[in-house]
Amino acid sequence: MAPISARSTYHPDNSHSETVVDKTTNELTEATYSAGGALISKKHYLLNERGMPTQGHIYDGRGNLVARSQVYFDEFGRAKEMRSFNLQGQCYQQVIYEYGADGKAKPPKVIHVDPRAAPSIKPGVIDFTQDTRAPGQYAPPPGVSGQTPPAASEPPKKKSFFGRLFGKKE
Repeated sequence: MAPISARSTYHPDNSHSETVVDKTTNELTEATYSAGGALISKKHYLLNERGMPTQGHIYDGRGNLVARSQVYFDEFGRAKEMRSFNLQGQCYQQVIYEYGADGKAKPPKVIHVDPRAAPSIKPGVIDFTQDTRAPGQYAPPPGVSGQTPPAASEPPKKKSFFGRLFGKKE
């Protein structure tokens, strides 16, 4: 199995989530983006030896820690409950996991314990006013300036047949 796996999930409101599982560090990261591309929230979980989340941190779109979560397991090692706490330690949400007699998971039940204790999630900010490029102009990656795009640069001149054969440059 690959040490790192990734998955994108697209939601009905045109937002999407990107989930990355890193087996080498036993971590799971999930980032959720709005339809416009702004980061809404980011969740970071530690995984147990079976690859199941055990505890995690929840960040808003601006990178501020807003909540923590803890997962509790039953005697068979299956998740039975996940509790989310604000930074004051108040539980604001529980997710209950149940299993049928055949061992298959039933749909989880979400209980909003105290909606007033839920943290406010501030989305990330995308500032389109600072973009001074002309429409369609290449944008270099952050931290890199003055480079031309790879597609716009000239490809290296190819050696002639005899140049390649005898190793001479033209």
